[in-house]
Amino acid sequence: MPQAPQPSQLGPSRTAFWCERVVYETLDSDSRIHISRCSMPNPAEAIRAIRVDVRALTDTLAPVERDRTLRWTGYGGSVGAVAALHRGEPCGFSLSSEGRWIEWTVRPYPVSDVSDASSRPARQ
Repeated sequence: MPQAPQPSQLGPSRTAFWCERVVYETLDSDSRIHISRCSMPNPAEAIRAIRVDVRALTDTLAPVERDRTLRWTGYGGSVGAVAALHRGEPCGFSLSSEGRWIEWTVRPYPVSDVSDASSRPARQ
């Protein structure tokens, strides 16, 4: 049986960013009604995806949530999130929309390039 590659056999590693959006039925519920996930290549792309998603909901938000959302997406709130990701820290944003609770999270994770044939274990 082939052995798993050793870390020294793997190609160079890099960091990617795992993004999740979870929609809960209500603020007080643990009942998830929708989950979407994706991976982004850098912090700016990850936060941009959240900003686009959040801005699409702006018209459905109560005035207080709308103001908070616009401050985060347009007036520098998301800059802190990008900085946190550059430091290797997770970040997120959440809001209430039409009675539902929505959370966006992003966390860095290591990715190794195993596309180089020389880094693959030999077949037995």
